[in-house]
Amino acid sequence: MTARAIDETITPLLEIEARIQRSRFGALSLDPGRTTASSPTELVSALADSRQLQHLASAASAVAEAQLRSFPENLFWDFDFYLASIHRDASAASDYAGYLEEVTRITVGLMTLYGQQSVIRFRYVHDFMYGFDWARWVRRDPDARDGIEPFGIDFLRRTESRGRDILTLIKADDDWYPKLADGAARNPFPFSREPEEELSLYRLLAGRNCVPVAAWRIDAQADASRDFDALREDLAASLGLSG
Repeated sequence: MTARAIDETITPLLEIEARIQRSRFGALSLDPGRTTASSPTELVSALADSRQLQHLASAASAVAEAQLRSFPENLFWDFDFYLASIHRDASAASDYAGYLEEVTRITVGLMTLYGQQSVIRFRYVHDFMYGFDWARWVRRDPDARDGIEPFGIDFLRRTESRGRDILTLIKADDDWYPKLADGAARNPFPFSREPEEELSLYRLLAGRNCVPVAAWRIDAQADASRDFDALREDLAASLGLSG
């Protein structure tokens, strides 16, 4: 790629990074060893070769933009493992660009489906990016789901299907997924997820190695071997966050 082409590829991602930095808490990382998330631009440049750079940068831009749009109150912005995962899988596919386009399409759709623009209206994307949703799903049938990755096509499509199921429950004003008042964020968990509480809880979880996916590492080893939901609920209770 020429220098001009690289600039045209990277500039939109740099602009999105700047918008994340201007969010209420900035570009926080859940990494216990640092406070600021890795730059997606630097991640893309480190992962992709010259033929792949444009495609991975485009994917990173689209997903980061979707997070900003659908989860404007999101707190942690670690893209390391997500980008490394989709890049690795795309590199193993017969069509690198085509695979990334499909993964990006589904991921962006998930942000729209679950975020603040939807009737689902979750406040954060943390449970998806840090693997709580994935680990819970794997543990329900570990033998059949062994080897399915947190950001692989199979789990992304399953999450898409689950979102449609939740929409049906909300339409029926289900007890677990009721209709919400305008402007309210959904919290189906038995503990507070207000921003300050979320920051404290998740930082303690990360510090105690109680997060299924260390999304701040490109070489993370996703772990579904423990009941991370129970660990999270117990820690929330110990912090006085349970209702």
